[in-house]
Amino acid sequence: MRMRVLLISDIHGNYEALKAVIDKVGRFDDGLVLGDLVDYGPDPDTVIDLIKSLGFRVIKGNHDEAAALNIDCGCGEKTHAVSVYTRQKITLRKLSKNDLNWLRNLPYEAVISELDAVAVHASPKNKLYAYIYPWMGKEEIHRYIGEDVTSRYLLVGHTHYQFMEPITNELILLNPGSVGQPRDGDWRAAYALIDTSEGTVTMGRVKYDVSKVTKKLKEIVRNRKYLLLLSSILQNGNI
Repeated sequence: MRMRVLLISDIHGNYEALKAVIDKVGRFDDGLVLGDLVDYGPDPDTVIDLIKSLGFRVIKGNHDEAAALNIDCGCGEKTHAVSVYTRQKITLRKLSKNDLNWLRNLPYEAVISELDAVAVHASPKNKLYAYIYPWMGKEEIHRYIGEDVTSRYLLVGHTHYQFMEPITNELILLNPGSVGQPRDGDWRAAYALIDTSEGTVTMGRVKYDVSKVTKKLKEIVRNRKYLLLLSSILQNGNI
């Protein structure tokens, strides 16, 4: 049976970017979010509502865990302070108890049988915090993956870099990139679409109105340094 499976990750409270991806893709039969629906962006609540309404399967990212349990996100140095700020000033103020419970109960891993795929936010050996970048060598990547993955695809997010790389003859590593805060030099919202009947993988990007997001942030983020950093990442697609 033909299926169009939409893969997205790292939405980070950016409703405009998420809506643009959904509108661009149109019909899809199944959807998977590879974690990090919250923090940084102004609309974590409406992001969660839309994801739920469309029936996406969702796995937990480090920011989802941080918000749900009110713990540190284990973020990189450049974005750690602003992640804490937006979690306290936006995420935890906008999410209901039901939202936080929903985040808390998300799984760390998913098996997508129709794709012969395993999905985690970061890596199989460190599901929330490891970073697998496209410039890493295959041996280094393999150390993060380990020996237990036997599926055709390993789906990850976390780095905000969109890439697809064959690791072995049997295993393809796929990161759909970030919907809400790309950091790979392309500011457009990123996604991947797998068509099972055609055997194709489309690595897509879509433009959206960044100014709407930065306008919302200006109304919430009172720290000028953090506002400039968030706006710069959204506009330029890098840190």
